[in-house]
Amino acid sequence: MRCEKFVNEYLSAVRADIAYILYKEYDMTQVEISHILDISQPAVSQYIYGERGKTTDLPDHIENAIEEVCKDIYRQSEAQELTQEKIDDMICEICKKI
Repeated sequence: MRCEKFVNEYLSAVRADIAYILYKEYDMTQVEISHILDISQPAVSQYIYGERGKTTDLPDHIENAIEEVCKDIYRQSEAQELTQEKIDDMICEICKKI
């Protein structure tokens, strides 16, 4: 049930934060982010520019966890060690904190 609640209430906000941080702080392209999050480039654009995904305010500890995930995504992406399984695991760790 936790995963269902996370997907329904928080996933969009988490994706929006991840997309925004990777774009603004790590200079990743929308296409790179779309591959990482397994979503379309137009969805990434909507997340970045606030047209989608910010319907839920996230607690500070979740925002901090998202910042850490973004650092890990960037580092692993640069080292070409990032896999979809690792990304899924990182998202799961955020979910567990909610």
